[in-house]
This record gives sequence, C-alpha cells and structure tokens, in this order.
Amino acid sequence: MIYLIGHKSPDLDAVAATVEYADFLTKIKRYKEDLIPLCAGEPNIETQFVFEKFGIQIPQNISEVSFTNTDQIILVDHNEEAQRVESINNDNVVEIVDHHKININFTKPLRIDVRPLGSTSTVVMQLFKENNVEASKDTKALALAAILSDTQGLKASTTTGTDAEFAEQLAKDLDLDLEKLTFEIFKAKSDITGLTVNQIATKDFKVFEFGTQKVFINQIETVEPETILENAKVYAQELENVKVQHGASQGYIVVTDILKVNSHIIYSNDIEKQIAEEAFTTTGDEFVANIGPKMSRKKDIAPAIEKVVLG
Repeated sequence: MIYLIGHKSPDLDAVAATVEYADFLTKIKRYKEDLIPLCAGEPNIETQFVFEKFGIQIPQNISEVSFTNTDQIILVDHNEEAQRVESINNDNVVEIVDHHKININFTKPLRIDVRPLGSTSTVVMQLFKENNVEASKDTKALALAAILSDTQGLKASTTTGTDAEFAEQLAKDLDLDLEKLTFEIFKAKSDITGLTVNQIATKDFKVFEFGTQKVFINQIETVEPETILENAKVYAQELENVKVQHGASQGYIVVTDILKVNSHIIYSNDIEKQIAEEAFTTTGDEFVANIGPKMSRKKDIAPAIEKVVLG
C-alpha cells in the first residue's frame, strides 16, 4: 500500500491535497500499488463542510490504520518531523509534495516536489497541467476550496499569481462564484460552536523546531476575533497545558480577522511577550498583542518568531 498523509492537526489543504495527489498519481500511473489518502487526525469543521458540500468522502482517519514494513508513505503539505504523525517510519517515506520551508533529514533518496506557492493544492494542480492530465471534478472542487482556504481568499502574503490563476480557472470550470465560495469557507473556518477551550487553542496548530527549541503556533482564522480576544487570559492559561502536551518550550495563539486582514497574538508568559513584541514591533498587554496585517503563519508569523528565538 501507498498512503498519502498530511500533517498533524490537519487543515483543509492537508486533507484535500492527499485526495488530489492520489488522483494525479493514479492518472500518470507512477505506482502499481494502491494509493490511499489518509486524514492525520480529526478533520476540522471547515474540512467537513467542504467535503460535504461537494459530496466527497473524507479520507480514512490514520488512527484506524496499522502500517506494515512494506507500506510506503507520501508526505503531503508538510515535511518537518515535528509535524509528522509519530507512527510514520522515515524509512518508508518515498515522496514529499509541499509548499513549506524544508527541514528534513532522511538517510536515503526520495522524490521531493516543494514549490513556493500558496497551497499544496496549487502545487498538485500545476503538476496536472505540466503533465497534460485532466483532474477529476472532485479534485478540482477540493483544490479550489483548499487554495482559497490556505491563501485566505487570495489575500495572504503567500498568495502568488499562480494561485490566483488556478482559483479563477477552477471556479470557471466548476461554474462556481469565487466570492460566494470564499465567504462560505470563511464562515465554516470561523465556526467554534461547541468547541472546548483546548479544542480552540489547538484548532489549527503546528509545532516548529527553531534551533533546539520547539515552538507551538496555533492560528484561528475568524470573522469574529473578539469572541477569542476578550478571553485572552483563559487561552493564555490553556497555552501552558498545550505546550506540555506537545513538548514545546514556547507557545502562541494567533487570532486572524479574515475580513479586516489583521491579527492578534496571545502569549502566556513574559518571555513569549518579549519575543512577540520584538518580532512584530508591537506592545503586549494582558496576554495579547496586535501584530497588524500578518495573515500567513508560514511567511509572516513563524519566520518573525524564529528570527528572534535564534537571536
């Protein structure tokens, strides 16, 4: 078997791109083995909404699968070990398809396709185009939604002309209104109804390795940031628990207002406060600081924190 797996705490792109890339690999006949997309954790509300909207089955949860020594793994939408599911054996990884900064250490050669684009789904769609292969309707729908999600409606600093071109073409192919779909995705992405403080604090997180330190960064993209920010102290306290759970020495929750294109960062102690203030030239107060129009964790937020942490 060949399993396609996204990162832990999967977002829409990490789940959708496994399905899209499996479609691509099947059509170019790269492998003889069965290609099986997996969801590396519980799919979030946004992911559930998109798959249900287009009538597509969400991939099986990785917790329901037992890997064998002969199974092969394709890492999708991530490459760093800290973001991989613990049950993955490095020796079984044969490919990486991603759009993030590379931080890997493998003992054998493998196929790697990492491109500076706004989403892994854009990378996959570019592969379809380069190989003159037609994507399925389901793949096009998932790719469009994932591109809009990962680029925050084509507004994030990570958005490229390629992302915008594919989004516009896919919307045209599917006869979908780009603005309407974007709003529907934003609405689903913002839904925290019924979630516990811990679930919100870990809604869309990644653990980064900055030198010898592991740094937890959760991002909440919402149209109602005040519902989180007015309880900043509660989330700051939860950050202390979350850091222990994920072996991180530092932790931050970024609350991004998708409509106003602005973010705040929640920290839990004086060291994190100092780092946030230096990284974003801001002033923190009561566990929160306004960091301005910083939308992308990958490009705007994590690198700024890393620079200060590494000195």
